Amino acid sequence: MTKVNEYDLIVAGAGPAGCALAAKTAGKGARVLLLEKEDDAAVSRDWVADVEKGAFSEAGVPQPAGEALFKEPGRTIMLSPSGRHEVALLPAPLTPVRTGVYVRELFRWASQSGAEVRTGSKAQGLILEGGTVRGVRVEEGTSRGEFSAPLVADCTGITGDLRMSAPAEWGLSVPVRADETVLARREVLAIDPEAAALAVERGAIPDGIRKDRMGALGTYSVQTRYLDLQGGFIDILIGIKPAPGLPTPEQRLEQTLSELPFVGERIFGDGAPIPIRRPLDSLVGDGFMVLGDSACQTIPAHGSGVASALIAADLAASTATRAIGEGRFDRASLWEYSHAFLSTRGPVLAYYDVIRKLTDRIGESDLEFLMGKRVLTAEEVYCGLVPVLFVPGPSTLARKVLRGAGKMGLLARFSMVGLKARRLQKCFERYPGEYDSRAFRSWLERLPGY
Repeated sequence: MTKVNEYDLIVAGAGPAGCALAAKTAGKGARVLLLEKEDDAAVSRDWVADVEKGAFSEAGVPQPAGEALFKEPGRTIMLSPSGRHEVALLPAPLTPVRTGVYVRELFRWASQSGAEVRTGSKAQGLILEGGTVRGVRVEEGTSRGEFSAPLVADCTGITGDLRMSAPAEWGLSVPVRADETVLARREVLAIDPEAAALAVERGAIPDGIRKDRMGALGTYSVQTRYLDLQGGFIDILIGIKPAPGLPTPEQRLEQTLSELPFVGERIFGDGAPIPIRRPLDSLVGDGFMVLGDSACQTIPAHGSGVASALIAADLAASTATRAIGEGRFDRASLWEYSHAFLSTRGPVLAYYDVIRKLTDRIGESDLEFLMGKRVLTAEEVYCGLVPVLFVPGPSTLARKVLRGAGKMGLLARFSMVGLKARRLQKCFERYPGEYDSRAFRSWLERLPGY
């Protein structure tokens, strides 16, 4: 495979961001090539993702339906690291989606919209001419080749297969560090109904209630169990930041299954590393765009990224369609997408990245104290899930001070971090509306902690 084909847009990676971008741009008449390294686009990351309900209409993408929807729990309870303290969470506007099924629907949508799709085709790197992207090098089995286009989008996930080969001056080839990553495993398994019912009767596990145990395997960790007798399944999620002495999610899952003798065969599930840092400071280069996990557009509070990916795809498609119509693909012409995402969704993601960094630095005993004294409440957790900013009023702050009087130093740290988070949020709200290298550099230098 050595032939060079000409397209208007090449999209590498057929996840939510890549499929939606390809579908929307091809639907406007552009010649779009969608590349997917797997033979089946739905093979990678077939698990349950909790997605903001309004994201589908905001992004203008198909609503998940049928098998793409997963059953919601009756309620959700957050447990402290020891399991002694509980916080009953507020109902959040989230839709549990089986991503493998939903991505297959989006992949079909891209094809039906006119995008050419190639599976088993791995993007190997960018083709650059004079510092401008001109196409992509690909590998299909034992064959190698090139595809050319004036615009390329990297939707390859956390590895950033294309952005890591971008020119250094674009600031896109930034590696995601281990401390900015969470390792996740989520499995849905069949159950023995009678044995599971007995476990419920003994009080070993509740039916229809999701329980999230926080911080027992590092402060930024979660262990979720959600049993549904009527549905005949149990949903288990393990999220752990990589660190010496801690088990992998697979090891912890194996241990969990040994504690649940009523669990049967695996129905579906997957595991992957997820970036939990704030988005990249720029999302475009000359002839180049970055979306989804490759752009670190996940929510730092919990690592969910589908909603951000779909929203980014809608914004990127608008910019790409205009750029193709005008025949202009330089960084300034594509800046509209970077500004649209980073000045609207970017502020809240940047805010929770600062909060996430504080979470990394507090201990298990601190988290136990915060939950036990009800300093950490359902309102804060709700805001992190949605995500929206948590802005407590004077009476709320006074209650927190009274409840947390035993650890005023910890509360002071939270107060200072909250102020820094708000400063960073305000910086992203003032993200440059047009590209100018000096103005952008000045904006970067104003970022707290830059």
